Amino acid sequence: MLRAMYDFQAPYEGTLSFVENDLFVTLKRTNKDHEWVHVIKLNGENGYAPANYLTVATCSKIEEIKHIDDILKRIACKRSPGRDQASVIENLKESRRKLEKELEHLAAKQMYELTSLVRHNTRCTFQQAQGAILETLKYLQENVLHIPDGIERILNTDTDQISMEIRRGGLDSHHLDRVVGLIMEFASDQETDVPEETWNEMLDLTTHADRALLIAALERHDCALLLQLVHRLQAETSWRKRRPILAILFHALQLLPTFVNVAINSVLPSELARDIQAIGTAKDINKDRIYWSIRVLTVTLCCQEPLSFAQQNELGENLIALLVDVLETESVSIATSDEKDQECLTITSAAMHLILALHRQFSLVSSENNPVLLCLANRSMCDSLIEKILLLYNREDDPIKQYVGHQNDDNQTDSVSSLMLGLFSGAETAKLFYTADLEVLLDVILRRLTDYGPGDKRRSDALQLYHAILRVRSPVYKKSDFAKCFKVIREESDKLGSPSTAMQQDHHKVMQIYHEFPDFLEMS
Repeated sequence: MLRAMYDFQAPYEGTLSFVENDLFVTLKRTNKDHEWVHVIKLNGENGYAPANYLTVATCSKIEEIKHIDDILKRIACKRSPGRDQASVIENLKESRRKLEKELEHLAAKQMYELTSLVRHNTRCTFQQAQGAILETLKYLQENVLHIPDGIERILNTDTDQISMEIRRGGLDSHHLDRVVGLIMEFASDQETDVPEETWNEMLDLTTHADRALLIAALERHDCALLLQLVHRLQAETSWRKRRPILAILFHALQLLPTFVNVAINSVLPSELARDIQAIGTAKDINKDRIYWSIRVLTVTLCCQEPLSFAQQNELGENLIALLVDVLETESVSIATSDEKDQECLTITSAAMHLILALHRQFSLVSSENNPVLLCLANRSMCDSLIEKILLLYNREDDPIKQYVGHQNDDNQTDSVSSLMLGLFSGAETAKLFYTADLEVLLDVILRRLTDYGPGDKRRSDALQLYHAILRVRSPVYKKSDFAKCFKVIREESDKLGSPSTAMQQDHHKVMQIYHEFPDFLEMS
C-alpha cells in the first residue's frame, strides 16, 4: 500500500485528487511514464497519482487485505460502474490473492520455526512438537488474545513464583494425584501388585511433570511415597516392573537433598548392592538391570550423610571388585539407551561413576582404609579405570557433580581429584599408572598450575596431587617446568600483597615440597 505525503489536486482527467495521509492500493496497469502510479483510494476512486507524492504505507498485510475488502464492498455498492471497473476489481482480487499467499507462506515458516525451536529445547519428536504448538495456539486464541496485553502478561510471568494453588489446578496435578493414589492404595494391600502401566505412568510424570508438584507429592506424609517405592523395589521380582521403579527413584532422588538422605537411611543401598552383585556374578548378565541398579545407587550415595556400619560392609570390597571387573571387561561396554533418561551412559561409565561415589562416601567416614583403595591395591592392573579417570581429570569433568549440584561446595575437592589423591596415597595403587599414563597426568597438572591463578581451587588441588605423586613415584618428567611454577607461586604473595587464605595454602604447600625435595628450590 501507498500513503500520500502531500495534498494534490488532479490537473486533468484520469488523475486523482487526494490529501495528505490518504491511503491507496496500487493497481496493475501498463504505464510507460514511471513518474505516475495507477492507484485506487479506499473510497473506490481510481486514477493516476504522481509517484513523488507517495511513499510506502506502514501497515500489515492483514490491514492491506482489509482495505482491499472495503474497497471491493464500496465498488459493489455503487449504482453506476466506474471506469475500467471489471479490470480494477480483477486487479484488486489478484492483489488480495497474492497477499493471502504471502501470509500462508509466513504462517508455514513461523510454524516450522516454532516446531524446530520446541523440538530443540525439549525431548519431543518433530511431530510431538507440532501437536504441542497447535494445542498452545488454540489455548491462546480461546483464552488469551481477547485480554488486553494478554500475551505480554504471560511472557512476563515468573514461572518460579507460580503459587501451589494454581499448580494444583492443572492437568499434571490431577494426573499425579490419581497415580500416587493408586500406588499408595496398592501399598496397603501386600498381596496386590501395582500394575505395570501405573509404574510407567508414574515414570512419565517423574520425568516430565512440574518439579514443584513432584516434590510436594514425595514430601507428603514424611516421604511416604518415596519409602513405598523403596519397599516395592525390594519386593518386586519382575524386571518389567522393577525397571520403571528404578528409573522413578533415579529421577526422584535428584529433586531434593532430603530425598537422598531418606534413601540412604533406608534399605535401598543394601538392596541395590545385593542386586548388583547377584546380577554381576550370574552367568548371563542382565545389562539393563545392572545399569539401572548402578545408577540409582550412585545417586543414593551422593549425600553428605555417611553410610551406617552395616551398609559399609555390604558396599565394601566385594562390590567394588565387581565394579572394577565390569570396567575392565570389554563384553559389557555397550551403550544402554533410554528415551526418558537425559544422559545415556555405557555400563562401564556408570560403573566408573559409582566407584567415584563410593570413594567419596567412604572418605566421609575415614581417610584411611578406604575399601575402594584397598580393592585397587590388590590388582596388578586397571587399564580401563586409569584411562577413564585420566580422561575425566583432563576434561575437568566431575560426573558426581550432576547428582550433588544442589549441595555442592565449591571449596570441596571434586570426586575425580579426590580419587586421584587416593590412588597416589600409597605405592600399591600408584603402580597402576604406567609411565605413559603418569606423563599424561603430569602434563594436565602442569597446565592447571600455569593456567589457574591464586585462590583457584583447581590449582590448589593440582598442587596437592603433584606433591602426592612426588612422594610415591619421584618423577623427573618436566621437573624444571614444575620448579618454575613453584617459584611463581612462592613469589606471588609478595607481588600481589594481602594474600588470601587459598594463596597462603598454596605457598605453604610449595614450601613443604621444597623441604621434602630441596632440588626444586635449587632449580628455581
